Amino acid sequence: MARAQQTREDTRRVVVSRLDWRSAQRDDEAVAQAIHAGAGIDAIYNLDEAGLLDAFYHFLEQIGFLGLSAGLTLPGVKRVLLPVLQFVLRSLLKTLYGIASLNALPPLLFSNVALMRLIGFNAHQVGQGLTRRGDTRRRLRPKRGPLSPQCLGAHICKLGVEQLAALFNGTVRLLVARGLFQGDLTVALDGSKVLTPASYPGRGCLSVTRTATEAKTKRRVRIVETLFGWKVLVLIDVLIDVRTRLPLAMAVGKIQDYEGQWLLPLIRQAQENLGTAARITTVVIDRGYLDGEDLWALDRRDLTFVIVAKDNMVVTEDARNLAVAGEGHVRERVEVIRHGHGRTATTEKRRTRLVGVDALTTYDTYGDAEHARQRNRKDFDGHPINAVVVLRWGGRTYPDGGTVYLTNGPVADPFVAFDTYDWRSVIENGIFKEGKQPWHLEHFPQRTEAAVLVQCYFTLTVMALCTAFRLCQEAADTTPPTAPAALAARVQRRRRGQPRACAGDVPRGRARGGPPAGGRGGDRRRCAGRMRGGPALPDGPGRVPAGAQSCGRGQSQPSPRRTPHPA
Repeated sequence: MARAQQTREDTRRVVVSRLDWRSAQRDDEAVAQAIHAGAGIDAIYNLDEAGLLDAFYHFLEQIGFLGLSAGLTLPGVKRVLLPVLQFVLRSLLKTLYGIASLNALPPLLFSNVALMRLIGFNAHQVGQGLTRRGDTRRRLRPKRGPLSPQCLGAHICKLGVEQLAALFNGTVRLLVARGLFQGDLTVALDGSKVLTPASYPGRGCLSVTRTATEAKTKRRVRIVETLFGWKVLVLIDVLIDVRTRLPLAMAVGKIQDYEGQWLLPLIRQAQENLGTAARITTVVIDRGYLDGEDLWALDRRDLTFVIVAKDNMVVTEDARNLAVAGEGHVRERVEVIRHGHGRTATTEKRRTRLVGVDALTTYDTYGDAEHARQRNRKDFDGHPINAVVVLRWGGRTYPDGGTVYLTNGPVADPFVAFDTYDWRSVIENGIFKEGKQPWHLEHFPQRTEAAVLVQCYFTLTVMALCTAFRLCQEAADTTPPTAPAALAARVQRRRRGQPRACAGDVPRGRARGGPPAGGRGGDRRRCAGRMRGGPALPDGPGRVPAGAQSCGRGQSQPSPRRTPHPA
């Protein structure tokens, strides 16, 4: 089925939702009273599309991202018409605006004079292009933008994986310096497949077996599928702070590669990016990373891990037998679940029963390589590891024991490890699904391996920058009072040179427009800082409900729903 063609209004709504603009409530009476009381108007902002990005662009300048991007080079290119930074900014805007295809860039992005002027072009270059190459053969289609989308794709894909990794890791370090990571962190690591056609050079190949039911005979049959592509580690193997969904480290490999080989390297890279500002203390991983030697290495680094055991492991069987026999730390929790609304609403009590088992020594490979080689000796003694066994959860009872979690942390209260592992679902819902659908992770600028790497690294980098921008706005935002006297007092404080309270405010001499926010109804306006009035933009995602306070926090991207634990 053909994909719906994007319009400029679609891209505007996307960027508004991703940068989580504030909203202002129009109150002409309160404004008139404030002016009568002596308060002056802060500023009047023009809401063109460059104004939507002005605060975000200023944020990139402040944290040093533009300077970091200016240091990139194009290997093998002797002469370029533009600095590499210009190609990076165009790719950033393409990702930020959610434009899936390069061919859609001329009408949606390159022909927008306001946006192009924001990143360094003038109106003549936008209308006539940077060169007159091909003008003699051009008959029907006029030029749209300073350069062609093919030129952008060809140049941006020349960036090597070392430069892309340096750009991503440098961005994380800039966000760390901004104070977004502090103290002890609980992180989660997971992987996801990025599928491509078989024609992509350098792609991996993976055979997957699944079962299905025939429509007529109702028989269960086995189907073998062959998948092609890559495996991303940050969208394919992502190490993220589960509270903020900010990536800390990433890597990209072939689709058939074992994910566990990146566990320790990514943790080391993440800790290097964090420096002394924060420390990783807990790692949450699924059973795809179940390797005794790697888990032992985490334990030797004083890192607490939580991982799901496999059903065919001896330590899993022992943990279930001890839990069913009543040995260990038994804990139960009751949750009240509400179904329906209004008078017909009903409540249900769901009980979760867990058992924490200490010091299991039947995980033979839990140790270094030399320890694993001695597991068949008579005097072999395994290293102790703790387990949490589920006996009842989600309305289901497991008389023989359900899911078993392995951890090197304490299990006196088994719900600590149980709830910690639940954060892993944030990656699948908040990073992978979001990256592949609205962020177009699997839409590559070219059909090459280099293009896949560029798309993966740029998508995760822009996602991190947008999240950091929203978090910085949230940290600096204070809900302003709406009373006229309070408004006049705030203006007087600004006249005395005190800092502005709203994160959306920008230097008066710099911004042509402020970041708008969504609103509902004709009396709502998007604004930057304290804007009152102005043309209303159409509704879109990320809107603030009616009745919200002036310049209050906008609705950010929806929090991902946690998926049930694997049974």
